[in-house]
Formats: sequence, structure tokens, C-alpha cells
Amino acid sequence: MKLARPYIIKQRYTCIFPLNEGFKKGTVFPELYKPYKKKGKKDRGK
Repeated sequence: MKLARPYIIKQRYTCIFPLNEGFKKGTVFPELYKPYKKKGKKDRGK
């Protein structure tokens, strides 16, 4: 019985953040860095 099937995309090693910056951002790959942007009061409910 199969429970799950992994889907892994190959990561290109073209450019990486310095290690200290990568630790702060949570990744050393700029392509994967997607910071959370908090919506303001006027954007709520949309």
C-alpha cells in the first residue's frame, strides 16, 4: 500500500545567499525566499 509519493524539483545552484543571511531568511536559495507580507487594515476582507 502506497501512502505518499514525493514530488521533488531539482534546485539549481546558480546563486546562493551568504550563510549568515540564509539563516536569517530561512533559505540560502533566492528562488525559494518568499517573505510573508502582512496586509494592512484597509486590505482586510479582500
